[in-house]
Order: sequence, then structure tokens, then C-alpha cells
Amino acid sequence: MKIRKDSINKNTYINSYTVILKFILLFFTIDCGFSQIVQNDHRIYFISDTQEPLLVEKMVSKYYRNEEARDSLFSDIIRHHPENIFMLGDLTSMGSDEEAWAPFDTFIHLLSKINTNIYAIPGNHEYFMNSSIGMKMFTQRFPKLWLHGYCIKTDSIAIIMLNSNFDKISESELSKQLLWYKTSIDSLDNDPKVKTIIVCTHHAPYSNSKAVGSSEGVADLIVPLFKNSRKARLFISGHSHNLEYFADSFGKHFLVIGGGGGIAQPLIDIKERKYHDLLSQNEKPLYFYLIVERKGNFLKLIARGFKRDFKMFEMNFGEIKLN
Repeated sequence: MKIRKDSINKNTYINSYTVILKFILLFFTIDCGFSQIVQNDHRIYFISDTQEPLLVEKMVSKYYRNEEARDSLFSDIIRHHPENIFMLGDLTSMGSDEEAWAPFDTFIHLLSKINTNIYAIPGNHEYFMNSSIGMKMFTQRFPKLWLHGYCIKTDSIAIIMLNSNFDKISESELSKQLLWYKTSIDSLDNDPKVKTIIVCTHHAPYSNSKAVGSSEGVADLIVPLFKNSRKARLFISGHSHNLEYFADSFGKHFLVIGGGGGIAQPLIDIKERKYHDLLSQNEKPLYFYLIVERKGNFLKLIARGFKRDFKMFEMNFGEIKLN
């Protein structure tokens, strides 16, 4: 049987990442004393923007140990043995490049070994260069997920995952997505087994990021149904490589969690910001992932990550009442 040379190179690349991640996992277990972590079934894990920075990004932006940060976050998540993890796009630097998927493939391979359910939506990086190949790569890894939207129920919480790359999908696909979204929200609002709804997109409806700003499409097409829903309380997105937290007077909360390893993006000066961030910059981690933990009739918001010193810490920064 003839073996393709590019297949050998790909497997070698992926295997090397497996070895590196296992080493980091072992290091954190010994160094931080977290070997006896017990799985918490009321914790739901979210991460976004785990892509390796592109060469041009490294040239024009402040690059700081990004791949190391991503791999450290991956290993920390693995040690917690999550039941479910939700990945909100920009999983890789370029979706059409097979080799660029290697770190992500290693991560989901290790998660599959501990029986973690992995759910994802595409970000703009999955569409880079050749969008059709990028979507082929994405669907190969998630063949059972509808590309434009789906709902997962866990621990009386419904998580709606939506594709917010509106400039990459057809009008027909967008219409189907929005119809499905409305039908799902209505159904979940009337489901007695569902306590609350979390809506997720890649692009943020509100952000103070200088680099990417806010998505008018998400704000106009997705947020209104979220705000009108009786049970929807939390909206989570990425794209902005920051931790941002906004809330309105009607009990609706908006989180931006794009700290999975992409190059940090500067925020608009605090005096010029359109949206009031409930978190001060000094307390935020540089790289992080999000944990949403249900405690009775409340959702606790927790960020696990680190600042420039790479010392892992867990930050409890909010609590949402469900009813």
C-alpha cells in the first residue's frame, strides 16, 4: 500500500502536539497540585479564539507566548474532565489549512479519551482563504452538528449555538437559521425542564475592542429574540480577544470570552467606550476560558486563566439569578 508523504507529515505534526500537550498537562499537575480535581456536573466549559496567530499578526501586533498560553489552557481544561465543552469559533488560524488544525485535533483527541462532549461553531478564521475547504474541514470534525445552529441541553440549561458569519452564508441559509432560532427560543421558553437559556455566537454584539468592535448583524438579528425570551439570561461570544462583561437593567447578561490564545486586542479608551464593562482591566486575565456553574437558582460566572506571569487562577466575577 502506498503511503502519501503529506499524510506522514500531517501525522507527525499532530503527534508532536500530543506529546507537548501531555507534557504540559503533567507539568501543571505536579507544579500546581491539581491532581485531585473532581468533576463538577454543574459546570459548563466555554472557550473561544484558540487560533495560533498568523505570521502577519505577529509582525504587526504584540505577540506574547500565544501558543504556550493556548496549550496551557487546553491542558487545564483536560485536568477538570468536563462533561461538555463549547468552543465559540476561531478554533484554528486558517480553516482551509489542514496542518493548522493540528493543535485543535490533539485537544479534542485527548478530550474524547475522557468522554467529554465537544461542541463548536465556526469563527471567521474557519472561513479564511478558502471558505468551502474551511467548512469541509470543520464538518469533518463535527459531522453531526448543523453548521448554522443547534441546541444542547445539560443540567436544565439549554445552550443555543449559532453561526454568526453572516457574510459567508447565503440568504436562504440565514433565513432557515433565524426561523430555527425563533422556533427553538419559543419551544424552550415553554419547556418546564429548562431553567434558563444561553445563546452563543462567535461575533460579539457588543464589544469595546479597537480591533474588531461590535457586530451589527448579531445585535440586529440575534439579540432581540434573546432579550424577548423569558428564560434567556446569558449571551456569550468571542471574536474580541478580551474578557468583557456587560449587563442591562432587564437581567440580560453579555460576555465576550475571546481569550483562548489569540493575540490580545486593545480596548477603546475607557472615557470613549460605548458599553460599560463591569470588570476593571486590572483584574482580568490575559488568557482564559469560561466556566458557567449552576448553583441552585443562580449561574456563577468563573474565568480560569492567567496574566502575563502565567500563574493560573480562578476568578469568580458574576452571579445571575435565573428567575
